Amino acid sequence: MMWLLVRAKDNSDVDVYTVHEPPVPSVDRIDRAAEVVFVHDGFSWGAALFSPIYLAVKGQWLAFAAYIATVLLMAGLLWSLGAGEQWLSVAVLALNIFLGFEASTLEKAWLGYRGWREIGTVAGRNLPECERRFFEAWLGSQPPLATLIHAEPVPALLDWRRLLGARA
Repeated sequence: MMWLLVRAKDNSDVDVYTVHEPPVPSVDRIDRAAEVVFVHDGFSWGAALFSPIYLAVKGQWLAFAAYIATVLLMAGLLWSLGAGEQWLSVAVLALNIFLGFEASTLEKAWLGYRGWREIGTVAGRNLPECERRFFEAWLGSQPPLATLIHAEPVPALLDWRRLLGARA
């Protein structure tokens, strides 16, 4: 019986990532591939243990401000109720665990707010395997290089050499 539990745990090591593309992707498919971002779906220990630092490093300033405001609001509420400092620690710990579960949702929402769009989902044992799986399927469906429009250079409004009769 224990062997089945151990084996089931070994088979459950699957990571899921969502893949996001910037609002204005590059023309070349290789450059586009370098610009995509993989967001891990699941619990984030970094967000749970170091929530304010995690939010600041990720550049999620709105979520960082909301975190600080929530902690201050909880501290004020608990102080007005006469609760001890240990209750504030418990409340902050609960908030950090909540952020650990919702870190990927916050990151996807932040990317969506900045105009990034989700172009796929991929699963695998780790990030390199997920990247390989995604790019094997995605790169084949992309054109090698989009047609570029080569325009003639626009002449200067006032070309002194032409006016003076000099040779170009």
